[in-house]
Amino acid sequence: MQLKKTSKKREIIYMKLNLSVAIATFALSFVSCSQQDNTPSLKDEWGHKYLIGTAVNQWQVAGETPIETAAILKHFNCVTAENCMKSEVINPQKGVWDFTLADEFVAFAEKNNLTIMGHAPIWHSQQAKWFCFDDNGELVCADTLKQRIHDHIFTVMQRYKGKIKGYDVVNEAIEDDGSYRNSLMYQIMGEEFIDWSFQCAMEADPDAELYYNDYSMWAEGKRNTVCELIKRLKSKNIKIDAIGLQCHYGMDFPEVSAFEESIKAFINEGVRVQFTEFDMSILPNPYTGADVATRFQYTPDKDPYRDGVPADVQAAWNARVKEFIAIIDKYQDKVNRITFWGVTDSSSWKNDFPIPGRKDYALPIDREGNLKDIL
Repeated sequence: MQLKKTSKKREIIYMKLNLSVAIATFALSFVSCSQQDNTPSLKDEWGHKYLIGTAVNQWQVAGETPIETAAILKHFNCVTAENCMKSEVINPQKGVWDFTLADEFVAFAEKNNLTIMGHAPIWHSQQAKWFCFDDNGELVCADTLKQRIHDHIFTVMQRYKGKIKGYDVVNEAIEDDGSYRNSLMYQIMGEEFIDWSFQCAMEADPDAELYYNDYSMWAEGKRNTVCELIKRLKSKNIKIDAIGLQCHYGMDFPEVSAFEESIKAFINEGVRVQFTEFDMSILPNPYTGADVATRFQYTPDKDPYRDGVPADVQAAWNARVKEFIAIIDKYQDKVNRITFWGVTDSSSWKNDFPIPGRKDYALPIDREGNLKDIL
């Protein structure tokens, strides 16, 4: 599928790309020189066991948030595209492709020797609006959707072939009770849309690792269906390298034992496990999932730490993170990545989820760029 770009537009895009990388590099060098210290880093402490990753946004790549850009360099050796590789950004209209932000992300990672993860080619939530509809606004047939999935995956993955280590090929296709999410793709193709997506990804870049990624993996129903998915793909000789556990947790969920049961279950199916989107809300929550469409009304009692976290509450948060890391360490021969979903507390999506307007403290690095006591 031909990309709609004139040579002049391409020249402008690459000029902007080079400028953004230069700005980010300057910001990194300036902040890192001004903050030279001997404090520990996540990658120094854990990097001999795992890739230590973070989700990166366009402002961090451009150097517009110097504290966060410096934290990326100090603490992480792996980055995931937080939003810029989702289909609503890359392929917003039929036949129209825009790789500007994705190219900037990849260039930033390569410039700083960071392993790159792709996220997420096939996902119902931030999917391009046209993807499942024909020109009359009706759902397309299965054959048309198959062609669109094929074209999207091949266009993205072949553009970055040899640069991106692995992809969350399909994201959040299963409900907590183990049923398949009734997304538009499922309505058109059933569960086969997952198998087809992995088949296309396997062919588009045979060297890339392929992952199924989802939240609430501690839920028994979801765990069982994911295990069946692994078996089904393998029975068709379709590649699946690892299961991605998103790990959007809270202070009271999940039980650590349920978390460990899922790790063991997926390993027993012959795949590795990756912790792809780790964060832990410190706030009281009315919801234990991570469906981005879920929202609850703001009330002050659900936002108790606007002026800071009490020392005993922070200590409890630190201890709970350590508890999860200790479980991960038990299976380190089958784990090769821990990615935190965001760089510092200030950029965490948990500030607004599932209750908009709250101030959360969900990541290992605080708003000033300091590492919390989790090592």
